[in-house]
Amino acid sequence: MHLKDCLGDGVWGQVYLKQLTNGDLLYLFGTMGAQHLGQLYRRRWTIEACLQSLKGRGFDLGSTHLKEDLAKLKKLVALVSMAFGRCVSLGIHQHERVKKFKVKKHGYKTNSFFRHGLNTIREMLKKNEQTWQLFIDKFIRWLNHKLSVYQLNI
Repeated sequence: MHLKDCLGDGVWGQVYLKQLTNGDLLYLFGTMGAQHLGQLYRRRWTIEACLQSLKGRGFDLGSTHLKEDLAKLKKLVALVSMAFGRCVSLGIHQHERVKKFKVKKHGYKTNSFFRHGLNTIREMLKKNEQTWQLFIDKFIRWLNHKLSVYQLNI
């Protein structure tokens, strides 16, 4: 349901309402068209999940000591972002081709694609040094390919 021209806390905006499968009501308020609020919220949530993984649930980017050197910080964020993308890709690959991940009663997976990819990489690296070297070689080839495709100068 969409409601137009609603006043909320002194701000005029649009309202998007949707009943979720568990009976809860999703209520979104924004200043843009109500029909687009659901799509924007879905995209925003994806970005929030990415930032959680970068900051604390995997890469711990928040504890870096490079805060004073902006050039180095940019490079670190770029590399960590690419590593995040690689973990997500590996998690999706695992889900589609190797095994389907368990889904809890509320309908969400036990872990995100990122977490499954990161756990897979960790397990590979624990096995032996040869696996570690093979993984690093594959990652560097993948990284070089991405840099050449997007022509990034880091």
